[in-house]
Amino acid sequence: METQKYLWLTSWYPNRNDRFDGDFIQRHAQAVSAFCNIHVIHVQKEEPALVNQSNELNSTGNLSENIIYYSCKKTGIAILDKWISHRNYIRCYKKAITNYILENGKPVAVHVHVAMKAGLVALWIKRKWGIPYVVTEHWTGYYRQGVPSLYDQNPVYRFKNKRVLKDAELFLPVSKDLGETVQREFISVDYKVIPNVVDSNLFYFKPQERKVFRFIHVSLMNYQKNPEGIIMACSMLKEKGYLFELLMVGNKDERLIQFSAELGLTDKEIYFESTVPYSEVARRMQESSVLLLFSRFENLPCVILEALCCGLPVISSLTGGIAEVVDANNGILIKSENINELVMAMQKMMDNYAFYDRKDIAEKAVVKFKYDTVARQLMAIYEQLPLMDRS
Repeated sequence: METQKYLWLTSWYPNRNDRFDGDFIQRHAQAVSAFCNIHVIHVQKEEPALVNQSNELNSTGNLSENIIYYSCKKTGIAILDKWISHRNYIRCYKKAITNYILENGKPVAVHVHVAMKAGLVALWIKRKWGIPYVVTEHWTGYYRQGVPSLYDQNPVYRFKNKRVLKDAELFLPVSKDLGETVQREFISVDYKVIPNVVDSNLFYFKPQERKVFRFIHVSLMNYQKNPEGIIMACSMLKEKGYLFELLMVGNKDERLIQFSAELGLTDKEIYFESTVPYSEVARRMQESSVLLLFSRFENLPCVILEALCCGLPVISSLTGGIAEVVDANNGILIKSENINELVMAMQKMMDNYAFYDRKDIAEKAVVKFKYDTVARQLMAIYEQLPLMDRS
């Protein structure tokens, strides 16, 4: 029996400009490709403009990826440059999809990851060939406090975004909170939560006996993640006489290094690392005691799921869908931007660390977020989609 084919259109996806952009979407694709053929098409603008157009083709097992790069000459008129870029983006997508269908036939369905802008192409496919599509959404922009936010966009953008979600067979947010937020704040559509996945071959429980208690934070250290708040909390915890380490992974920002020094944290107490490979993130988590997250806004960050699969308790601000996976048995939730609460949570965690059963935390998380579990949930969605004329 021929393996069924599904076409994925992605607004974010790892590319030569940023190998970590939407890497969680790529892991979704890797997981589902164990059960069907997945062909990903991603169109990426080159900045600065280097070439007119080029393709990057990758294939592993049932997963094939076509990353298309385009660039535009700038006119110096912002609104015109934006229109030209959008036109070229859609044109590249349409050409790639037409060629794919000519060579492979119609896919069973289209799966969009992040509605804007790839979802606009799914609308075109549905009109032209009658192929149904679903939308998985990861974007924090549906939250009004998000930066950037959907509500800062122009009315045309918001209208098109609504159209993409409205015409989808099903909306698949990665957290219940995101689904409810979209329903309440933006558009009423049916949804089913399908979480992000974790590579449990990398992120798993590995017993460690550390001499020094280590907190770990993994992010790009941007405004959303509030790294300054974490550093301030560590300084305050040190003043209370606690001995610990803080490992900050993802962006070795000189500004943060200087800020930590000004607060009296030495390079033996706080360590900064630039971006490391995915496998190295897993190893650093396995060598740590607790994951720290103090975000101003979130959806449901993969780093929490990965930490739980390693058996790490989590201290996090209560934002987005985090409360759906973090409870009293595997972590502590605090108010966003409340540094005193963060300090108290860190202190409580260190004082009561023996309470947390790391092996149990890992086992429960792996069952929920491993590739096989999430892939089967998506396949069940695919099998419920309406049949189409594939002639």
